[in-house]
Amino acid sequence: MITNIKKATNADLREMSIIASENFSGLKNIKKAEKWVACNFSAFPRMQYFVAVKSGEISGFILWVEKGGFREESVWELEQIAVSKNFQGQGIGAELIEKSLSEIKKHLEKRGSKLKAVEVTTGTENRAQKLYQRTLGAHKECIVKNLFRGDEVIMIARFK
Repeated sequence: MITNIKKATNADLREMSIIASENFSGLKNIKKAEKWVACNFSAFPRMQYFVAVKSGEISGFILWVEKGGFREESVWELEQIAVSKNFQGQGIGAELIEKSLSEIKKHLEKRGSKLKAVEVTTGTENRAQKLYQRTLGAHKECIVKNLFRGDEVIMIARFK
């Protein structure tokens, strides 16, 4: 089955909150997850959510955040990515990154900007580092000790 990647809408927020609560220890409480997702959703265009739809349901989401102002050479952070437990292991995460980043680039082009870099922060033990290397070309830049649940690695992908 093909996964459709699209910009998130208000109608998607509840399902995104459920997926966030399944995947992020800081958002286990569904009410907190709903507030977090809603406030980020309201910060468009600086923050942009995209969702993956597979078999007619939201199977995952990604949150991109523009950093440092609306510059000609723009830096974005892959702030969050999560796939529903029922859909993990099917390549949806990679599709979310690749297809939504393409949309971010189109958004930038419309305003006369281009993508300079993508930043990703993740746990030093998180296997997703390989996904970020493969899909973005991101490389480890530094390790920040004891940031969230432990040590975090900052990865950067640079674009020309």
